[in-house]
Order: sequence, then C-alpha cells, then structure tokens
Amino acid sequence: MNPAMLLLAVSLAQPPAEPQLIVRPDAFQTLVNPTCSHCIDEAKRRAADLRPDDRVLAWTRGKYDGGAIPVRFFLAAHRVISDTYGTFVFDPDAGFARAFPASLDYRFHGWRNGVMVMKHKDGTLFSSLSGVAFDGPRKGERLADWPTIVTDWGWYAKHYPGGVVYQMHEKFQPVELTSKPSEESLKSRLKPDPRLSADAMVLGIDRTNARSNHRAYPLAELEKLGDFAVLPDTLECGNQVVVLWQASTRTAAAYVPMAERRAKSDKLGIEGVVEESKTGLQLVADGKSDDAPFLDKLTGTRFDISGRGIDGALKGWTLTPYRAVMVKWYAWAAEYPTTVIKEK
Repeated sequence: MNPAMLLLAVSLAQPPAEPQLIVRPDAFQTLVNPTCSHCIDEAKRRAADLRPDDRVLAWTRGKYDGGAIPVRFFLAAHRVISDTYGTFVFDPDAGFARAFPASLDYRFHGWRNGVMVMKHKDGTLFSSLSGVAFDGPRKGERLADWPTIVTDWGWYAKHYPGGVVYQMHEKFQPVELTSKPSEESLKSRLKPDPRLSADAMVLGIDRTNARSNHRAYPLAELEKLGDFAVLPDTLECGNQVVVLWQASTRTAAAYVPMAERRAKSDKLGIEGVVEESKTGLQLVADGKSDDAPFLDKLTGTRFDISGRGIDGALKGWTLTPYRAVMVKWYAWAAEYPTTVIKEK
C-alpha cells in the first residue's frame, strides 16, 4: 500500500481525540452564599481599594434590578460562587465570566477543553461555559441561563447604586491576575479552530436546540464601529439579533429586538412574570446619550447596555437577552464547533 494511503487509513481508523479532564478541586475554594449589601454602601466601605475600571460581573435581571461582583475581590480568588442570587463563574484563562440560576450546590472542580469545570453535589460535572453536563447522573442536561454582562465598577456604581453587591469585608482582598494561562488549562485543550486566533475575544451566542447555527462576533470588529454601536443580524431561522457595543467598558451584549415589562420580583435570583411585551423594536446608537446610548426609533425609548429602558415610553422595560457570553475564541469553538463567525 502507498505510504500516504496507509497513513490516511490509520488516521481514519483512530477515534477523534477526547477532551482531557484535569481534576483539581482544591485549586480554588468556592465561595458559598456570602453576605450581601448594596453598591452605594460598599463603594464607601472600600473607596480606597475599588477602581473605576475594576471589572465586574453584573447580573442584570431580578430583584433590585440585579447586582455586580467585583472580579478582583471575589471571583479571581474563588472562580465559582454558589449563591441565592445565582451561580457565578469566572475563567480568566478562557476570558469569560457568566452566571447560571441560583444554587448552593456547585463547586470548582477542574478544567476540560481549556474551560473551567464545576461539580454539583450529586456528582454531575458541568462545563462552566456552556452549562452542559458531560458526566455524572445528569449527563446531557443544560443549565438555564441567568443574564449577565461584564462591565466596569465605575459604570455600574453610577447607573445602579441600589444594585446588590457582596459586603466587602477586609478578608476580601484584591487578587491581581497574570496574563499567563494556567498549565491545567493549557494541558486540557484540544487543537484550536484556526479561523480566528485562539485568544481573540468574541461575543458568542448559544443556539442549542434552535434552527440556526451558533454565532460568534469578534470584539475586534465591534471596536471598529465606534464608542457605541448596534449591529443587527438575522439568523438562519429568520430570528433577529441586535448586538450592542459599548467601547468605554468594552462590553458587548446580544438581544432580541423585543422589550418586556415584568412584574416586580420579591425573590432572589428570580425574574417576575412577563406582563406585556413589544416586538419589532428598531434600535440604533445615535450618540446623543452616554447613559442610555441605544435608541428605539419605534417608541423613542433609550436603553443602556444592560438592556434596560432608561427613558421614554418603555422606561423600566427590559430587552429580551440571548444566551450569550464574551469569551476567547479557543474556548467557544471547542464547545461550539459549528459556530458561524459574523465579522461584518
């Protein structure tokens, strides 16, 4: 047999490489149900320590209009926070922070596909990026999404002073992160998708069980659109997407062009029921307001990057979020290999 044909036959006979799971549950101690306060109070408590450009993971729905977690003070040290407001995860190697519904039962576990893994108390292992269970009694289950954005403390404290934040006791000291990836993350990675550089940041939209492909919007392309931008897109199934971009906080978010008015929620980590909705919004970034730069031409309502109506007919309403996250390309592509890249 021709040597080249023999090599091809051998390669076809071999099963594809499986992601390597690296188990290190002792690497980070999960923070469970920390004491809560409000942004306006904790800004005073740690005024000398918090920086306006401190990155925060902000959950944007539910009681008190959500809340924010300063990454340096909480997530950098713990990586997973199991709380009655949500289950919050931070993976600096893969460049993402996000949230799933509230639970006290998840713990940091290790890495797989270069992505952090968390373990439920029943033994099920979940990807911290996709929320999909890949091993254990609930294998195949996918955790629901809890809408978040990643932004800056200065922006959040100005716009949502009444939002929830953890009490910043002295025991929570800032942890400065290195740009060097962890050995465990590197060892668990497969060959990267070459369509973008491995560390390129994208906004990924999860379209699992939908009639369209997953989407990725490179942040480098969004940066070219200016200080604020609205990027409309149409998925293969015909559904509409509007990607909002805010350069000052380097924040991208994806929404359905639809707004909802919800009942007030008096429960932690739960949204009120939808009482009314309005479809067909026509969002643009007109540059006339730094606080609420995204204008719906249909109703005259201005929205901020969190998708909340700040002024106009739909004040207090919220845009319907897609299941989306800002993340490095290598991690997104590993978990969503059929992704379509939207570069313009």
